[in-house]
Amino acid sequence: MRHLIWILIHYVFFLVLPEFGASISLILFLIIEISTTLYKNRRFSFISFYYIGLLITIGANIKVIYEFVYGDGIMSYSYAIEEFFSISSLILAFGNQAIAFGYGLRFNFKFPKIDFAVKLSRQNLYRIFVIGLLFAFKTFWIFFVLPGSLQTIIDVIPIICIFILGKFAGRYNFGFLYVLALILTVMTAFNAILFSYLRMEIILPILVFILSYFIGSNSLKSFFSVKFIPVLFLVFLFLSFFAMFGEQRSNLSVGISRLTEFNDTSSNKFVYEMDEEEKLSPFERSSNIAQVSAVVGLTESNGFYKGLASSPLIAAFIPRVFWPEKPAIALGVWFAVEIGAATETEDWYNNSINMTIPGNLFLDFGWVGLLIGCFLIGVFIKLLWNASGFYDNKFNLLGTFLGVYLLFTGFLGIGADLQILITYLAIYLVLFIFNIFFKRTNENTLYRADLARK
Repeated sequence: MRHLIWILIHYVFFLVLPEFGASISLILFLIIEISTTLYKNRRFSFISFYYIGLLITIGANIKVIYEFVYGDGIMSYSYAIEEFFSISSLILAFGNQAIAFGYGLRFNFKFPKIDFAVKLSRQNLYRIFVIGLLFAFKTFWIFFVLPGSLQTIIDVIPIICIFILGKFAGRYNFGFLYVLALILTVMTAFNAILFSYLRMEIILPILVFILSYFIGSNSLKSFFSVKFIPVLFLVFLFLSFFAMFGEQRSNLSVGISRLTEFNDTSSNKFVYEMDEEEKLSPFERSSNIAQVSAVVGLTESNGFYKGLASSPLIAAFIPRVFWPEKPAIALGVWFAVEIGAATETEDWYNNSINMTIPGNLFLDFGWVGLLIGCFLIGVFIKLLWNASGFYDNKFNLLGTFLGVYLLFTGFLGIGADLQILITYLAIYLVLFIFNIFFKRTNENTLYRADLARK
């Protein structure tokens, strides 16, 4: 009931203050929810991380709107449509409130739980560190790409390992675990500097380490200790070259040679003479109001798409094993082309823009589809989170994998569009199959050992 009341509050704020009203009321809701949730539960869940990430995004939206309404705008958001900012803010408020409504609903139905427990020993923790290190530099020894969710699982293994080591370093205050987690964080970020195009992939290992250590320690005091100075130094380094990397990344190669190119670029004068309007801080980059305003622009020109924008997702349910020539599913690229913000290149397209989940649903199905769709997404994510058994007393390795993936994607806004839901489902199913296989293997091993003793 309270979520329906908040939807009404968002609408009233929108009527009173069109440009900023819905964003302000959503921020009020988020602050209240974050405070009460942490006070009651004394620990983070998916929805806590989602609220914190959303709070940052909505704050950035207010800043971007202010720049357009009272300033000269932001050139990097050339596709933004200022006249639709107010309705876009309402779309985001309604959509995210509906997600919160669905997530907070209590129901008896449950997804089968992923509960493969592993003994928490020093030896196993060292193994986790080695595995994370190997997959952090997978580009040097894995020369093929796995289909769909399998590749996603491979990609996030270092992030999961950082989280596990950081969490237990914070919980038990073990110095060796802290060092292992920090080394793995640095190596994963360094590999991203060499091979990644997105800046988020560089900062993500650092964010995961900070959040995991906080979850483990369950206290802010740890962030004020001397041993956290290296982490702050990493954040400072990232912020110092954020703009430069964003400006020059399309001209850089990949691999070790990128370091030399970085050095040459940093000494070039034009890097420091970039138009200030083209420089976006990490905070401004977290905004999504421009994308949603472009969505509204498409609906004004073409009407609602009635499922057309999301129709490529149907192909995602057909495994690539049965359809080797299945085309790449890239809703962000389609959207960028549709709004005139991307052009075709020799290999692919030069841009991809996230519609956001509320934007995607509104583009296809309008206001009713936005509210119902976001509500169902909230229910779906709650089922996945409960299935992870994230806070089980035993160290649930595979459940932790699913839980961590949900946490950091939730913090980043639950993906770029509806495609993330297919990824969520696929990862859950793959981990569930692994769970059955490992448990049966473990049972057979114990059975054979018991026979040998007899």
